[in-house]
Amino acid sequence: MPLIRIVAGIAVLFCMYSPAHAAMYVLQNPAAKISNPADKMYNPATKVDNPVSGIYTPSAGMNNPKPVSSPPQRESQPSKTEVKAAAVPEIQIKKQPLLKPKPVIPQKNYTYKTTGAYITAAKKSFAQDDYVEFLSIIEDALRRINAGTLKASVKTKQKLVKFKATGYKLLNDREGLLSEIETDK
Repeated sequence: MPLIRIVAGIAVLFCMYSPAHAAMYVLQNPAAKISNPADKMYNPATKVDNPVSGIYTPSAGMNNPKPVSSPPQRESQPSKTEVKAAAVPEIQIKKQPLLKPKPVIPQKNYTYKTTGAYITAAKKSFAQDDYVEFLSIIEDALRRINAGTLKASVKTKQKLVKFKATGYKLLNDREGLLSEIETDK
């Protein structure tokens, strides 16, 4: 019996010592001190306004006890930009004149075998101030190059594109001069 009392006494002693022993080994979380600045930041994704929610769908009223009644319409509140725009007086906006469409160039098919021949023919028509013929030759050459039936280097193709832009500019200038002359008469 004395042995049982000694073992019981030791067990009681250990039980009394264990809470004090556990307090000595308290784990502290170092991450608890970290402050997250993202919690205080404005996040536009948290405020979602679904623009589709105001669209009427017949299936939305399936559980409606009064199916004949009209669907509830969502009142749209003016946004901040609309309110600001309404408060600012309108500024007179100058209307720019409409751009003239490009003149119609008839599509012709030429039977030149090289890009050099196209350029030579185009230069001859340019020298005669026949800009419509000049443009039709250039456009036919570019059309054939893009289709793959005429070979040309990148430099030659760029030259033809520049010729085309110049031809349209000269043709528009010429038509502008002709219309001014006609209005003067």
